[in-house]
Amino acid sequence: MKHNNIILIGGSGFVGKHLAIELAQRGYNVTVPSRRPHRLSEFKVLSNITVVQANIMDQAELTALCKGHDVVFNLVGILNESKQNSFRKIHIDFIKSIVQSCQTNNIKRLLHVSALGANQASGGSQYLRTKGEGENLLHTFGQNKLEVTSFQPSVIFGMDDSFINRFSGILKLSMGIFPLACPNSRFSPVFIGDAVSAMADTIDDRNSFSKRYPLCGPETLTLKQIVELINKAQQSHCKIVSLPDSIARLQAVILQNLPGKLFTMDNYRSLQTPSTCDSNVPACTTSLTNYIKGLPHLYSRRPTYDEYRKQLLNR
Repeated sequence: MKHNNIILIGGSGFVGKHLAIELAQRGYNVTVPSRRPHRLSEFKVLSNITVVQANIMDQAELTALCKGHDVVFNLVGILNESKQNSFRKIHIDFIKSIVQSCQTNNIKRLLHVSALGANQASGGSQYLRTKGEGENLLHTFGQNKLEVTSFQPSVIFGMDDSFINRFSGILKLSMGIFPLACPNSRFSPVFIGDAVSAMADTIDDRNSFSKRYPLCGPETLTLKQIVELINKAQQSHCKIVSLPDSIARLQAVILQNLPGKLFTMDNYRSLQTPSTCDSNVPACTTSLTNYIKGLPHLYSRRPTYDEYRKQLLNR
């Protein structure tokens, strides 16, 4: 069966924006619900992407949104809790809402973005445990009611990401020294273009039903190596200082109580679990090292809309 109409739940985020354009370029009709559709003007260049103002946390509204679609793609997740949103609410309870909406609309195909290291029983942080529980919940339903595929990416990078750009911004504000917590944490960063291509490839592939796919790039780097790459690319002379574990924990305790939550104890615990794969997905071949070396200007000024559109449309 060829699926034609896809709704991206959480499609207004970093991964969702790139996935929406990847799918549209492949000829799918894509719906992206958003509380703030005016922030998604980049989608106007493609006629088969429809942005709908909606509150996906409302069960009745979510069910109505899913009507008429062949595929639901869930990209909703949080890295830190807030007063409004807990890990359990977003990673587990919301999964139940999606399943209910699929069943009401007789939608069989459901794809889900989890996280590398997600494990309900042994995840090192609340983030990883709840991600694992939500993923297991989906696959349990998938045994007889849904055709489920899930993806477990390492950190995803790209021009408009929230990982590399966050460190870039912090480095610019540092006064010559950047104290780095968990410098030896290991990642296999995956390029956003490679990640969304791998995701899109599975939509109509029956062999992917009930499968869980790790997504990793071709190289494994420590957090310190990644930060040093960014530092060099933006021609900064900031010195990266590795913090001992005891100080890293103290830093997390302090920062988690400040606005913005730059670093929390749950982030610290997540970083104790390597975000690496035994082998990378064949399609995920873009090296973070080469990418950053080739685009140093992206970390010295804010990308313009034209640059953003060019990267999305000319991959």
